[in-house]
Amino acid sequence: MEKDKRLALLIGISDYQFASKLKNPVNDAISMDNVLSKLGFETVVLKNPTYKELKLALNEFGENLNEYDSGLFYYAGHGIQVKGLNYLIPTDANPLSENQVEFDCINANQILSLMSDSINETNFIILDACRNNPFERSWNRSQTVEGLSYMSAPYGTLIAYSTAPDKTASDGEGENGLYTSVLIDEILTPNLTIIQVLQNVRNKLIRLSGGQQVPWESTSLLNDYVFNDDRYISISTFCQAILYNHERDVVLNQLKLKLWDIQKITKLGIPISKEDKEAGVIEVYYKNKVNYFETFKELEIHIYENGERDYNLFTTTRDANQVQFIYNSLCKKLGGGNYDDERRKPFFDLNNIKRIAKGKSKVISEQCFNMWYFDNVSFHLNYLVSPKRQLVFKVNIKPLKQIIEKSIAELIVNDFYDLLPYALKEYPEGEYEGKFIDHHIILEKPEFDFFDKAVVRIFTSTKESKSTSSVFLSSSKINNPSVTVLNNLVFKLTSIYGTDRAGEGYLSGIEEQDIKEDYYWTGRSWDLNIQHQIYDMDSNGEEMLYGIHLNYDKEDKGIELDIIGYERLLDYSNK
Repeated sequence: MEKDKRLALLIGISDYQFASKLKNPVNDAISMDNVLSKLGFETVVLKNPTYKELKLALNEFGENLNEYDSGLFYYAGHGIQVKGLNYLIPTDANPLSENQVEFDCINANQILSLMSDSINETNFIILDACRNNPFERSWNRSQTVEGLSYMSAPYGTLIAYSTAPDKTASDGEGENGLYTSVLIDEILTPNLTIIQVLQNVRNKLIRLSGGQQVPWESTSLLNDYVFNDDRYISISTFCQAILYNHERDVVLNQLKLKLWDIQKITKLGIPISKEDKEAGVIEVYYKNKVNYFETFKELEIHIYENGERDYNLFTTTRDANQVQFIYNSLCKKLGGGNYDDERRKPFFDLNNIKRIAKGKSKVISEQCFNMWYFDNVSFHLNYLVSPKRQLVFKVNIKPLKQIIEKSIAELIVNDFYDLLPYALKEYPEGEYEGKFIDHHIILEKPEFDFFDKAVVRIFTSTKESKSTSSVFLSSSKINNPSVTVLNNLVFKLTSIYGTDRAGEGYLSGIEEQDIKEDYYWTGRSWDLNIQHQIYDMDSNGEEMLYGIHLNYDKEDKGIELDIIGYERLLDYSNK
């Protein structure tokens, strides 16, 4: 799919002629340029522009916007509000009073007007400009308010402020301002919407500033907008995506792979090692001739019987600087990390890496080792003397241990197998690799105080002697779905299994229209936790022990609750 065209105008002003100088804004604009260029933006960068230069750049930016799908204006420098209006201060501005500000400075509303006049779909304004008023002392009887005032975002636009209205922001102690340093890090996260990115920025900045700086947004965006829609990947963004995404296949998704595209080593004639078997490994996958992060040439995946997965990226290298670069990138993203015992040297000392790379180690097992632990994922970096000066980056993913202390079986009041002798049998027509028998049962004790009919479908395969069964619950009453009825069902299911496949949980009441128009039902099934899964050798992945689906048949059964794998549910519940 063709990517959207993007244009950005980036302004950084540090060197003021008549106002206090700032340390970071020019660096901020350069850093934003570096990041946005990776994300497909054509950029124009102005460093310390005069009023005339800034005005000309804005006019040109406005004229060019129509040729792009999205536009972004970024400003770092002094900014003030006067009489409720926000002004950006060029390097040569010298207003002697509030009344002169409109002649010496750029009214931020002009930028909004340029974007409103364009025909492109999406625009962004990012203002890291909420410092103290640098002219206030020289103005008589000044009544200016600190920071910038709130501006309402026009149609299809988002305005991001480095801090809340009427508050000031930090210029920062490092090379970048505090806000921009966090923003350039978060905006590279793959496949997050800009709203999610800015929420992460806000949370991190509140923590870093001790609650003194709270970023703010005004938005009228019409659609979700993703800055890093797989345009850029690095080892840093790779780790960031894993930390923010708890999906089972997040690593494979980031590497643009499917498990079934990778060879099992057993099919290559290589047995699983005794050591791996003892550790609980039940399958190993291997792929070579890859090139991840311009470093790793091979991939090996270990799948454990408890649902854990190890993703091992490795390469043979004697380049100590390359090894140190990977380590530094991980530290910048993940923190300092740990190393676990005295035999393993940490990566902190480049001389250790150089000694191993050159083969000057006296101990054949010497290695540099570092690890980073998070809730359900850990990262490990290992540089080994043997074999072949190997650099290994391992990502260990554990299934989320959302412990389930009960199952749906505890909510069900009927034993459907006990009711089979009283059922009306039906043999569905059609060609199957086996035989279906549907047992229709009228329930004297309704399930969930709602379902009074059940169909127990038993399937016997012609290939295997074992049978499988599923239960389909429905109501004999006319049941137009409503939030009230559904809440009783969804509440009980969600309280056991968490959110459904669509990422939704309890109903809030606003779903009424979606329910009536049949949009609500998409994704109303529960992908169950690892405790409810078995490893399926034939399909190269996990197979659900049982599944729960809530759906709506407008023409026939109304609301229906399906339990796929009923006999497995009973087996699990009796353990």
